[in-house]
Amino acid sequence: MHRSSDPALEFRSRPYVCGALGERDDALLGALVADAPSALKTAIAGDRLALLASHRLRPWRSGGRKGLLWNPLADGPPPRGWREASESRMSAGVETGDDGRVAVHTDALGMQDVYFRRIGGAVYFAGRLEPLLGLGGAGLHIDWDAWASILAFTGPAGDATPFAEVRRLRAAEAWTWQEGTLRLESFEPSWTGVEPDPGFTPADAVDAVAQAVDPTRKTVIALSGGWDSRLLGALATRRRRRMRAWTTSPDDGLDLDLEYAGPVAAALGVRRQVLIPGEDAWAEDHTAVRERTAFQTTLHTWMMPLARELHRDGSPVLDGLAGDVLFKALLVPGGIDDERDPGRRLRLIWEELEGNRLRGNALLRPEVLGSFTERSERALAAAAAGVAGHHAAATLATLRTRTARSIAPAPLWLMGPEVALEFPFLHPEVLKAALRVPLEAKVGGGFYRRMLAAAHPASAGLPSTNDPLPEGVRWRRRSQAQASALKAATDHIRSSEAAAALFTREAAARLLEPEALDPSRVKMAHVRVLHWASLFAQWHDRYRAVLADGAGDLPFD
Repeated sequence: MHRSSDPALEFRSRPYVCGALGERDDALLGALVADAPSALKTAIAGDRLALLASHRLRPWRSGGRKGLLWNPLADGPPPRGWREASESRMSAGVETGDDGRVAVHTDALGMQDVYFRRIGGAVYFAGRLEPLLGLGGAGLHIDWDAWASILAFTGPAGDATPFAEVRRLRAAEAWTWQEGTLRLESFEPSWTGVEPDPGFTPADAVDAVAQAVDPTRKTVIALSGGWDSRLLGALATRRRRRMRAWTTSPDDGLDLDLEYAGPVAAALGVRRQVLIPGEDAWAEDHTAVRERTAFQTTLHTWMMPLARELHRDGSPVLDGLAGDVLFKALLVPGGIDDERDPGRRLRLIWEELEGNRLRGNALLRPEVLGSFTERSERALAAAAAGVAGHHAAATLATLRTRTARSIAPAPLWLMGPEVALEFPFLHPEVLKAALRVPLEAKVGGGFYRRMLAAAHPASAGLPSTNDPLPEGVRWRRRSQAQASALKAATDHIRSSEAAAALFTREAAARLLEPEALDPSRVKMAHVRVLHWASLFAQWHDRYRAVLADGAGDLPFD
């Protein structure tokens, strides 16, 4: 049996869930439960559905169907089926019916982690990847498509995970069982049918977001120098009796967030605390962040010191996830609105999401880069297949890939599961509002600026990180590029033959040898590649015992 090495996650604010669907092997289910990162109680013990959870789940019933929800991201009335639970409540959950049909689903954006393995006549599922690894006894294999996407997009795409045998439910997807048959089902959420409306105003958009901000007695907001936290802070002060703000360094080499957030907090009338991590924070925290995010993204190490403070505080956190994607057209490539060829549109989206991590990469072997380019293009095409011809294809593709797989893990797995989280921008009505805004109004930030002015004029005009850089700004060495971080990264890579073999000889001699590594000469483009390779190396070392013989052999030679 594989024994879980999951980090010391405390499921205080949301449940850990696992179970089996179909003709299960109770011994495999027992192994899955034994490897859980939290104590569990049985929620459902049916012939074709077993469900266990660390907390009480939210029940619903409609006619002859009923279900349980966990971690709904939107409030609303009880759903009438799993599709409605997935879309209107943005929830993962299960559904059972008098007709014997059973379903296990995720949310309609794919933000919720529901990992699974199909073994024999059953699907075994869990909210964490680790407990699934030891099921079945056979060795696992590397999913090179996932690792290509992690480099290209900073996270996997579609249903991929680092392990070929472990998958993740995609957006608006469910496993169902009926009359002895297991099948994957999916649907397109109703918001994909929303058309642009030139008459939809910034004030209308603000009203939609405001309705998604629930009143509570106490909350915390991570206040940056950007617009998402500023807008939510402004709307929250209208409805909340007590709110506090935290600001930290995003390790971007500028730290303008530390400068800009202060005047915003003052304008909002919010008390603010500032946390500045030490220069060795990346080296100290990268392992904890990688464990919490299941080694599936190269991002977010800068957030761990703040996350620990929020764990100690325990207050609910208001988070601006996806606001810039929805209302500022973040990562929408220029010219896509005029491009009519579907293949070319998809290529433009790929280039925007890829951010030159492959095309500008001079460290990895050419055959590796060629393979990773093809793999990541295929992964994006599959992830965006249902929205490729949509007027907001780039926005929807970004939400389903980068937002769901590499950005959402920061709040969900660094702040949570210890603290409760609120995501107003993910509410279905806010998604519909965002898709009503014509793309040309969003590009450049004009529409969002007018939203801020409508919501809180006093803070709308204050400087932000969306403005052009001020003259004379000085770049600082990032924590992720300090000597301690580069040493940690290259130590991981040198310890893994599979990781080191991905580099050209010249790059290995220049960057991987301790005596040759000069931090002052390492470019940020190199740092990003080193951190990706160190992520792969650390993952490979961590899970060597569950990988099949030869699983580390490179498919590029």
